[in-house]
Amino acid sequence: MIYAVKKLKGGSLSSTYYIKAYDQEYISKEIVRDQNREYGFVRWYSQLKKLQRYNTLYPNLFPKVIDTGVDHNKAYFKIEYMKGFRDIKTILTNDTLTNEQIFRISQAVWKGLNQLHSVTHDAILGAGNLYFEEEVLQKITDAIAVPEFADFYAHGTYEYDGRIVQGIGASIHDLENFFSELKLIQEENIHGNPTLENILYSFEEDRVVFIDVYDESMIDSRFLDYAQVLQCSRSHYGYINDNKVDIGEVSVTHRLQIPKNFETFNYHFESEIAEPRTKEIVDVFEATQFIRMLPFKVLAGDIDKAKFFYVHACYLLGKVFR
Repeated sequence: MIYAVKKLKGGSLSSTYYIKAYDQEYISKEIVRDQNREYGFVRWYSQLKKLQRYNTLYPNLFPKVIDTGVDHNKAYFKIEYMKGFRDIKTILTNDTLTNEQIFRISQAVWKGLNQLHSVTHDAILGAGNLYFEEEVLQKITDAIAVPEFADFYAHGTYEYDGRIVQGIGASIHDLENFFSELKLIQEENIHGNPTLENILYSFEEDRVVFIDVYDESMIDSRFLDYAQVLQCSRSHYGYINDNKVDIGEVSVTHRLQIPKNFETFNYHFESEIAEPRTKEIVDVFEATQFIRMLPFKVLAGDIDKAKFFYVHACYLLGKVFR
């Protein structure tokens, strides 16, 4: 007997539920198998298999997979419900926190990331070119297949909070050269999508658990994981994504008051990234991850957010390559 079902915020194309049945509590992640398979089912399945591997390698860093199955045209897998843990985006949004508490959260995130990244691999030559082709050019191609986004993309110049921002065409050659010249010493086991809503924290245990891993990153670099934390703490992706944005014909903005906790967390987290070349790589990854998400947004029908985050990506690239 099922006592409670609550729909949670999940991925763009999947559905996530909290379920309490008998004496069990668990999370169920579902996907429709016959729609948008590349950005839906394939993404869902790769997450399941990555969780399986990480359950063995890092038994305390990820929720345990319970089982998987098929229900008509849907597939699902169940994972452990992490009692006493909340996602950091929600904590920073809703809680009254001291500087010391936020510092401890940041340190817990770094401890978890360092444990995850402790397993290293030889870097693959040419991976930067693959990343540029797949995570930038291909994602743009897939996104502009939707006419409403294509019309917006075609303008090429935008107003963003009173600033003029050039479209990605102004940075594309610099970006191609950057990834062509990118030479990493090593790659690591990574999360692939550690936005703050995908990192759970327990005040009682003072540790993090990672959820919603991503396995199609093209480059498995710790710098990519750092960038996606900053995507939320510095660019406020998660908070903005939960709220309304204002979109005009060639303008984007939001009227949100970002909670101070995000700035404090970002100060503590970003202070650990000191080396200039590392900062440059992380900055570029942060910008391009806003490009990577575009097909997920447009296919989910969230065109306004796709427009907003596309312009934000171009703004970030303009800062890097100006």
